[in-house]
Amino acid sequence: MQSNQFQARPIAVLLAASAIVLPGNAAAQDDLKLGVEGLGEIDASTPFDAQTLRTIERSIDWRRTRRATESGYQEVIVGTRRGRKLVTLISDGRGRIAAIEIDNSQIGNWLGPRVGEAHRPLQQNLQLGSCRTGQETHSGSVLCTAAETDRITYVFSGRWNGPDGQVPPDQVLNGWTISRMIWKPERFAQIGRPLSQRPIVTPSFDCTRASGSIEQLICDDPVLAELDNRMSALYVRKYDTAGFAEKLRLRTHQIGWVRGRNDCWKSGDRRECVAGAYRDRIAELQDDADATNLAGTSWTGVRIAGDRIPESIEINLTFDTDGRLNGSSGCNRYFASYTLDGQKLVISQVGGTRRMCPELEMLAERRFLDALEKIEGWAMREDELVLYGTGAELTFVRD
Repeated sequence: MQSNQFQARPIAVLLAASAIVLPGNAAAQDDLKLGVEGLGEIDASTPFDAQTLRTIERSIDWRRTRRATESGYQEVIVGTRRGRKLVTLISDGRGRIAAIEIDNSQIGNWLGPRVGEAHRPLQQNLQLGSCRTGQETHSGSVLCTAAETDRITYVFSGRWNGPDGQVPPDQVLNGWTISRMIWKPERFAQIGRPLSQRPIVTPSFDCTRASGSIEQLICDDPVLAELDNRMSALYVRKYDTAGFAEKLRLRTHQIGWVRGRNDCWKSGDRRECVAGAYRDRIAELQDDADATNLAGTSWTGVRIAGDRIPESIEINLTFDTDGRLNGSSGCNRYFASYTLDGQKLVISQVGGTRRMCPELEMLAERRFLDALEKIEGWAMREDELVLYGTGAELTFVRD
C-alpha cells in the first residue's frame, strides 16, 4: 500500500464513514486537522523549531521541552491552547520532525477517525488497515494503520486481562478506543509496509535469528540492511589488517556500538536513530589520513542537527593541546574540557559568558550548547568534522 495514495472504496462505505458520530467534546469546525501530509501546514519540511511553528500556526502556544524516557530525555515541542495540550512533536535529534502525536479529540482528522472513537465502527467502515500489538512504550495497546496511508497510526487502548504481545479478541477490541494518533513523514512510512512490497536486501547477520525489535527492523528495511552491509564490510576489512591490541579495541568498541544501536527502540524515531548510528559508525571505520587527532585544530560550525547555521551567526571551536575547548557559541564565548580516546570524545564542564543577544542568535546558541554536552564521538565526513551523540550532531569545517 503506497502511503501517498488513497484506496478506492464503495460509495456505500464512504457514506457510512461520513455518518460517524463524533465524541461530544469535539468541535464540529476544526481549524487544524491531521492529514496524510502532516498537521495543517506542518509537514516533513517543517524544522523542529518552536519559533518557526509560531509563525505557521499562531492559534497554538508552542513550547520546546524534554520528556523523560527509559533512556534519559527526549526532545519534544508541545502545542497547547488555553492551557490544554493538543499535540506533541517529536524530534529526530537532527533538527527534523520524527513524529506528530495527537492525544486530544479537539484536533480532527481529514480521514475521519479521531481520539476517543471506538474500534468497531472504524473497522466496519473499512477505515483501518493492518493491526498489531504495541511494543515498548506502546506495550498493552494495539496499533492500527489508517486504511488510506501508513503514515498515520491509531493507538487503541482498553482493558483486557489476556497475555501481553497478543491482539485481544474482537469482542474485547471492539470496545477499545483511540488514545492517540501518530503521524510520521514519508521517509519512515516503509517500515509498516508488507515485506512483499520492499526490495529484497538482507543485512550481514542472519535474520532468522534476529533478536529484538531493532534487528527485526533492520531485516525489514532495505535501506538499513544496506547500511549494515557497508558497516560490516568496513569493520571486517579494518579488523583483518589490525594488530592484536587494535583487534581487541575494535571488538570492544563494536560490541558497545551494537548495544547502543539496539537501544534505539527507546527513540521516538527508531528508524532514523538506527540509520544515524550506522552513518556514524561507517564514518568512524573509514580510513582517513586527516582523522588522527583533534588537538591543536580550529573549526567553524556550519550545521546543527542538519540545519545550516546562518552566516551572520558565529559558532566555532578550538581544541587546545591541554584538553581545553573554547570558542563562540553564537552570542557568547564558551569554554569546556574535553578528553579524546580514538574516535570517542567527551566534553564536560561547559561554561561561558552570559550576554544577551537577538532572539535568533540566542536560539542557535541554546541548540549548540545543548548538543555540545551530549557529544560522545567524532568522525570526518569528506572534509567536514562531525561531532555526534545521542540526539546530537554538530558539523564543522576547518578554519
